[in-house]
Amino acid sequence: MGPAGSLRQGPPVRLNEPLPVRGRRRSGESFLTHHVRKTMARGFRPPPSWSVPVRYVLPDGTTVASGARAAAHALRNRATPALALVAPTVVSRGTLTEQEERLDALLDRVAETGETHPHAPLVLFVGMQWSSAPEEAESVRRLGALLRRAADRLPALGVCGLSLPGPGKPRTLNAAIEVAELLGCAGVGWVDDDVSLDPGCLARLVGDFLTAGCRGASGATKIPHTKEFATSRLLARAKAIAAPATNYPHGCCILVATDVLSGGMPGRYVSDDGYICFRLLDPALPDPLARLRLVPDAHCHYYVAGPAGETRRRIRRLLLNHLVDLADWPLPAARYYFREVLFAGMWPLTGFDSSQGRRRGAQKAAIKWLYFLWFAGVGGELYLRGLTGRPLRGIEWAPYSVVRTVTPAD
Repeated sequence: MGPAGSLRQGPPVRLNEPLPVRGRRRSGESFLTHHVRKTMARGFRPPPSWSVPVRYVLPDGTTVASGARAAAHALRNRATPALALVAPTVVSRGTLTEQEERLDALLDRVAETGETHPHAPLVLFVGMQWSSAPEEAESVRRLGALLRRAADRLPALGVCGLSLPGPGKPRTLNAAIEVAELLGCAGVGWVDDDVSLDPGCLARLVGDFLTAGCRGASGATKIPHTKEFATSRLLARAKAIAAPATNYPHGCCILVATDVLSGGMPGRYVSDDGYICFRLLDPALPDPLARLRLVPDAHCHYYVAGPAGETRRRIRRLLLNHLVDLADWPLPAARYYFREVLFAGMWPLTGFDSSQGRRRGAQKAAIKWLYFLWFAGVGGELYLRGLTGRPLRGIEWAPYSVVRTVTPAD
């Protein structure tokens, strides 16, 4: 038995499965709810899979194009990891020097984790997406430099590069998940390239995951910072009051049991944390979010929003992800998410939140109603697309034009 097998404790948790887009049966929901959800689901018809050709890059500069199994074999010759960590990025998101600085910061956290949890060795995947032939060559060159840097810094760490076409973070995650499953890893985690982790953050995240028997998901607690844009300051204030969908792990810094992600994320889902949330959400439990743990002393810093136009596109993308999830997953999970996570405190449609006083509760309700109006507008579009047979074929990728990592001075 490898390290991963000795870390898993207890039986696997029950996982939700998305409903089929076509041929669903009305089970436990009203005719109107069933009709709206089924029609909205038909309003989104992307490619069925995120699968793309992947070149696996090793620290010695060799590339493996023969598939995940060959990459897993090459990694297994170096070490037997218990957990996999993915660092996804894109060629266009900065220079090689900037990407080296981000990797160095992550390696600091990996080194701490190795010292704290020596019985749970990591393997690191660095994903580099490209959008043209020149960028493809550049991705391989950069991965070689980054992997050599990681191998020099932490010789015992297994490292592997992933060069693949973008866009779509799930493409990188799925490529890493496939290898991690072959290696027998108990969990797969990832850290986005626009966040900063406090010292000890990753070690605490791994500690929580190990304590839970490598089941469910553990996520860092996000600490927001504002940029120079008015939209950044405005959204930061609104989020501080309304706390929209912030009580479960988000995909900027997360560690997930491998069985939750087995086979990779389907092509229908763009939001990694949304997919994980609905897989693990269980309204039958006293705490339906019990398997989705936020680690309070594992801090992850990020910037809120950006320029107005880019922020608008990003919010539309976020709303589409919410709507697809609410249309696709079993009704008990969708109902709980709508009432208790996404629109909690939107009185009188959901309960009034007086935990911080009536004035704060009224402010929260007002912000939630404004958000709901936008949500309903995008939902109406998705419903009409399903009704008229003109489905949306994809959700626009909405990156910010300038990627800055939070520094302590911020």
